[in-house]
Amino acid sequence: MIEYNNKDIEKNEQNPVDFETAIKHTGYGWYNQKMLACFLPISLTTIMCTASPSFIVPATRCYFQLTPLKEGMMFGAFYVGMMLSSFLWGFLIDTLGRQKLFFYGLLFTAILEFCSGLAQQFWSFIFLKILCGFISCCPNSLGFTFLSEFYDKQHRDTIVLCAGGFAAISFVVQPILAYVLIPLDIDFEFFYGFIAISNWRIFIIAGSGIMFLSTYLTYFMDESPKFLMAVGRHKEALHVFRKMYSQNTGNPPQSYPLTSLASEVMSEDRCIKSMPSELFAWDFVKEGWSQIKPLFMKPYLTLTILGSILQFMTMLMFTTFRFKLPKMYATILAAEGLLMSNAETNVISDCSENVSVLVNPDVYVKNIYIGAGSLILFWLAVYSSQYVDKHYMFLILNIICGFGIGVFPWTDGIIKLIIATAYVGITFVNVSLVISMSISAVPTTLRNVAFSVIIMFGIIGTILGNLVMPVLAEENGELSLMVNVVFHSACLIVVAVLIKIKKKILDSH
Repeated sequence: MIEYNNKDIEKNEQNPVDFETAIKHTGYGWYNQKMLACFLPISLTTIMCTASPSFIVPATRCYFQLTPLKEGMMFGAFYVGMMLSSFLWGFLIDTLGRQKLFFYGLLFTAILEFCSGLAQQFWSFIFLKILCGFISCCPNSLGFTFLSEFYDKQHRDTIVLCAGGFAAISFVVQPILAYVLIPLDIDFEFFYGFIAISNWRIFIIAGSGIMFLSTYLTYFMDESPKFLMAVGRHKEALHVFRKMYSQNTGNPPQSYPLTSLASEVMSEDRCIKSMPSELFAWDFVKEGWSQIKPLFMKPYLTLTILGSILQFMTMLMFTTFRFKLPKMYATILAAEGLLMSNAETNVISDCSENVSVLVNPDVYVKNIYIGAGSLILFWLAVYSSQYVDKHYMFLILNIICGFGIGVFPWTDGIIKLIIATAYVGITFVNVSLVISMSISAVPTTLRNVAFSVIIMFGIIGTILGNLVMPVLAEENGELSLMVNVVFHSACLIVVAVLIKIKKKILDSH
């Protein structure tokens, strides 16, 4: 049923109204539900891009002659691209618009992911994944902002939360795709052997199909009305509001009660098209520094540092453990009962030629179980966050993770599977909690920049962790997991300090 009340509409309102008033008058209905449904495949895009190398490692260990360092490079390449472009996209999004960048970002991400499935050499694969990360950072950083600007305050937080939950669905979708495709005996060539097609390549190409679907859906989306108002394109913004109103209520677009819109935060002279080209580079530097500078001054300097440290450790722990799971279960099955630490050191010792390996389907069955359990845990945590303070929730979950990962090397069977499931689900929740805790005491005008800075340190943690942890695991299978235990202990200390600092800042206001 459409949640819309005509009594809330002032039919003859003539004064220019702000965005919140205009979006409220569009109601809530089919248009909003359609937008949310379209975001399901879109939300899967980045997570599937980042995790695809972990699923193909068991199949490519001989083809690419993988060493622990090469594995880390496969896992971290995408994040290197994201790190190189994160601040660039943040600026362009506010100057070139939302929908156009969103569409082209998804399109080129899909193309690059497709091409990475055709890569014939290790270094060409790494290069394409870096490019994919560079471009994918645009739709990744823009997605939630773009979606939220089509909803009023009443529905905005819930909708963004649902979109975040959609991303967790990839934890199930991707291993199912891997289970269906990677164990297949596929091996043929095109152009006299110049292009080889094998099981793991089909898996990556199939994943890019979801990205092309996302691109197709984005093409038909409207530009954000908030952005249009911000750059002074009020007629276009009014057209979008009328379209939303008509689809939500079933009334003609002309019956939308508002006729005049006020400008939002930005002004038209901030549009990149109006900037003199010779001043663009200098203006870009000044604009970026003016936004970042307050975060590195009192009273927010300590918050920024603590939040960045927390995200560095949390992202490192989440990605390094999750990415190693397909290889870990492949090693366990191949080792025929040998200890994981002994088997991993010899994982490529039997590779006599560059061929794709047929993988036991049970490797991906285990990851399906882990993904499904993690998805359930994510939504349980989201529900619990309504009743438990985020800081204390993080502390409790962090203690559980630290204990679980501490005993993980000495477990097997169903216990190992349960711990792996809980660890992936909880650390994924903790990544979101860190962001929420870190920016909640920061003024609204600084939150987007604070988010970018904190995410940047999370990416750095992911890159370093995935380069170092596989090397540590080669030396000793338990050593890399014990490093996670140390990080969990450090997180407890950092959060305790963060709670104290935030209390002082909030009390001072």
